[in-house]
Amino acid sequence: MKSASSGKNTVTFLSRLAVASAFTVALLGFAAASDLRAETPADQIKAAGAIPLTTELLDKMDKFIKGISTDDAAKAEMAAVGKDPSITPETWGSIISAKCPKAVAIFKAAGLAPDDFAKGIFAIMAVAMSEDMAKSDNATAKANAAFLAANKDRTDAVFSGFMMLQEPGPSSSPASTP
Repeated sequence: MKSASSGKNTVTFLSRLAVASAFTVALLGFAAASDLRAETPADQIKAAGAIPLTTELLDKMDKFIKGISTDDAAKAEMAAVGKDPSITPETWGSIISAKCPKAVAIFKAAGLAPDDFAKGIFAIMAVAMSEDMAKSDNATAKANAAFLAANKDRTDAVFSGFMMLQEPGPSSSPASTP
């Protein structure tokens, strides 16, 4: 009987030791995590500071999004270009200018260049993806972080409108019935 109770004590001790070890490792991991946090990539900082975010820019971006939302041909142009895997934040505006004449007309009506729209959208994304932009050495990125915080609902609405442009429109074929 003594050997059975001795085995139980050993198992209990090992279980407690395992729990204590796991807790210690987790505690050390959390303590080290703040030192191991990745630095914000330079290209993200560049995108965040590419253009100053202003209410005037948001007004123009919103006007463009509303205008293109009602033009299926312009949306189709944008969707086709959006599928190009070679498009980058730096080339987006020039590719839209070259390949999307209907969308460009809507940009002009909104008083906005495709390149400035791209810079604005990518600045919103870059700032939203990093908590560190408010502490950035890049003055424009830092100002954009403050602007985004002060105008969160508005910037979220513009970004959501942009993302909706990527969604396929309603199908022209009739709905199937079971």
